Amino acid sequence: MHKFTFQAAALALGVFPLAAQAGPIVAASCNSVASPAGCLFQGNINSNPNPANVNGYKNAEALYNLFNDTHPSAGPDITLNYLFDTDTTAGLITGVGSAAGTWSIPGYYVNFFAVKAGPSFVLYKIAQATSGTWDTFDIPHGANPRELSHIVFFGGAVPEPAAWGMMIGGFGLAGAAVRRRKAKVQTKLA
Repeated sequence: MHKFTFQAAALALGVFPLAAQAGPIVAASCNSVASPAGCLFQGNINSNPNPANVNGYKNAEALYNLFNDTHPSAGPDITLNYLFDTDTTAGLITGVGSAAGTWSIPGYYVNFFAVKAGPSFVLYKIAQATSGTWDTFDIPHGANPRELSHIVFFGGAVPEPAAWGMMIGGFGLAGAAVRRRKAKVQTKLA
């Protein structure tokens, strides 16, 4: 069996609406989005969050999580929070029109990104970062790497310094309250 076609099972479970066109399929070579090679999907991924869009990123998320249910190597379920994609936001990457380059998204952290080329895409899980490299080498290509179609980035906003200060202050106050409560309990016991 060369492909795991979880789409039919997902349809039966009501994860995906029935659509005229086929959606992504998790390829047999997928171990985990956290592996260095990411997880290969056959099909497309886009920035549309609508579950009726079979190529929308929420469908890829649901498909991977369904795959994860039967493949322990896949790791925990994932949640994709859309940030940007190279189809709608210019200037995010270098190497347009090639098979490799860099990306940078100041002010946002990326924890997942999907690289689309040819008939497939690879979804990668990374440590939170605001920049990195990309390539299409994990997408089957025969003799020549495929030219990039687009990249979709997922993550969140980087907290501003003032927010960090408030969080650190909050942790300090919570710690002080716990210490004070422990001291009261010990005094009552004595």
